[in-house]
Amino acid sequence: MPDRPSPYDCFTVADLLVDYADQLLPPQQTERVAAHLAQCPACREEVVQLRAVAQRLEAVEPAAPAPELRTHFLQLLEQEKAALAATAAAPEARVRPMWPQAATRWALRIAAGVALLLTGIGLGQWNRSADSSAAATAPAAGPTRHALQLASSLSGEGAQRLSASDRIQLVSSAAAAVDTTKAADPVVQVLINTLNFDPNANVRLAAAGALYRLRADPRVGEAFTQSLSIQTDPNVQILLIELLVNMRERRATTQLEQLARKPDALPIVRQQAEYGLGTLL
Repeated sequence: MPDRPSPYDCFTVADLLVDYADQLLPPQQTERVAAHLAQCPACREEVVQLRAVAQRLEAVEPAAPAPELRTHFLQLLEQEKAALAATAAAPEARVRPMWPQAATRWALRIAAGVALLLTGIGLGQWNRSADSSAAATAPAAGPTRHALQLASSLSGEGAQRLSASDRIQLVSSAAAAVDTTKAADPVVQVLINTLNFDPNANVRLAAAGALYRLRADPRVGEAFTQSLSIQTDPNVQILLIELLVNMRERRATTQLEQLARKPDALPIVRQQAEYGLGTLL
């Protein structure tokens, strides 16, 4: 019986597992991954999980926002883009985990990211939006008035009359309009409230993504830490762990310890919590 592959062997095929699960690899790479899976139960389990996630996504029917709401926000966004065009965005710094257990973490990031892809604001798109918002060191120059208008639509009873898709549009638009040069911008608190209390998991994912773009605000790291203790959706939990690790938010260690030991949390969530804890300590 062949020896079980080393963690490095798993790492070398980690980037191929998603395409393997979707049957998109060329024959040579397919044979390579299949040979590895024949010896690696952990990677086989990840492929099973990826295929299960893909099947769930295929069953989801995307909701479209009302045409008039979409038109209104597109107009506001165009105004923001024009206002921000003169501001050069600093390149986003990416924190990439080291290779041990990389195959597992890759599958976990995919599980967290698929719901974001449904909303149209995946992690990659947050970075590509640097035309209108930069990383922690680059200020935006957008007027606050639009942000307040958008944020007010997310607050109170008016928000509950909007569909989840409409609220996702509002979250993204409000974040793009925040004036990061202004201390304690009230829009950030509205987004935090949305992350904590919106009944729809996809809206909460969108709020987490919007806040990550605004992570220069000191409230964001604390908000992610506290929110992790109250979130119950596994996609939101996994995403928050990934963002806290990327931000090197050591205040989250207590919450990560609790989540890693939580008996009713999914195994994949507990595993990601253990990874985050090991990275931050």
